[in-house]
Amino acid sequence: MRTQPTPVETKAVYDEPAIQAHCRRVGATAVEVAKKLGWKGEQQRALRAAADSHHIFANRVGPLLPRLLEHIFGYAAQESPAGAPPGEEMAKLLEMSCFFVERWEFLPYEVARFEQMIEELRMMARDGFFENAHVEGLAKVPGASLAEVKAVVSKLPVFPAAALKAMQLAQNPLTSAMQMEQIVGTDPVLAGEVLRMANSPLYASTVPYRSIRQAVVAMGIPECCRILSAAAFRPMFQSPLIRPLWSHSTEVARIAESLARLTGKVEPEEAFLTGLVHDIGRLALWKLPSRLTAQYTALLGHGCEPMFAEVLLCGFDHCSAGREVMRHWGLPDRLGEAVEYHHQPERSDSVLAQVLYLADHCSGSQEDLPSMARFRHAQESLGVTSEQLRSISSPPPMC
Repeated sequence: MRTQPTPVETKAVYDEPAIQAHCRRVGATAVEVAKKLGWKGEQQRALRAAADSHHIFANRVGPLLPRLLEHIFGYAAQESPAGAPPGEEMAKLLEMSCFFVERWEFLPYEVARFEQMIEELRMMARDGFFENAHVEGLAKVPGASLAEVKAVVSKLPVFPAAALKAMQLAQNPLTSAMQMEQIVGTDPVLAGEVLRMANSPLYASTVPYRSIRQAVVAMGIPECCRILSAAAFRPMFQSPLIRPLWSHSTEVARIAESLARLTGKVEPEEAFLTGLVHDIGRLALWKLPSRLTAQYTALLGHGCEPMFAEVLLCGFDHCSAGREVMRHWGLPDRLGEAVEYHHQPERSDSVLAQVLYLADHCSGSQEDLPSMARFRHAQESLGVTSEQLRSISSPPPMC
């Protein structure tokens, strides 16, 4: 996870790093299919090596598929390494993998689910473009289903009702500290966290606060709601493997809240809460069987983006999984919609989805491919300038 803000504008260009990233995706796809076809370790390594070089001249010949495929078959004509499958079969598998990857890379402009991509490949296989065995191998790569995710979600802790009620109260400017006290007091854990934070050095109190009402008055209702939201979710991210996800989520929450205050189109407290949970689907995916998480970790180690690794190994991404978590918690549907479409804000009328997309982008996340079209859509929908986004992206000064 990156810790530096991302430049607020990104152009899609066919430069060397972009070509290398594409080749890594093709190699990852081809190797996962090869495993289903029973290819051995040496064969898989040869396949990955071929994928790493299959676009070696792309910056000179351009992105035209016929020229790229000609280069793939040019590689296949070379002598195959010892233990590798025949060059022609490698080339055919790379050709199909390249098509699948390019289809995924095209998703900002023409949305398709994994199942639809497989059906497209099957149609092309019938016309002789690809090997049917390769297509069916790809269809078998996903090792999880939404049904399994729902089963995992059902085992997650229940979202504290007190935290949700407090967030709803915070949206009313007439809410009093007494009303907030009545809500927070119904959950001993959350009440303890509010008192602990109020008495921390952060607020530099000379007299200890002994009641929730005193703590709410000292901190203010908005700050109290932020503490409640964080207290509700932090325990779920204690594992060292997923602790970086908590840091990323709190950063997105901070930026989302700032965007909400700047634009006035979303309640800041709601933006903060949704920012905290925007990647909760990734937490659910981490709780799938260990064999799948090991594959996922390996793909990330090979340089694949999380979104691509999720689609390849599950057939869906963490956005869909996140929507299931939100339903399980009984959170408002508008929040679930924002979580589901925070990587594809153009597919939803949710202003909150636009806020999450820009906040995720500005946080330095590299979960998905950058898209100028999506960035401009979200920026124009919210009416924010690039200068304003740069200002919001910058970390707050240290005290």
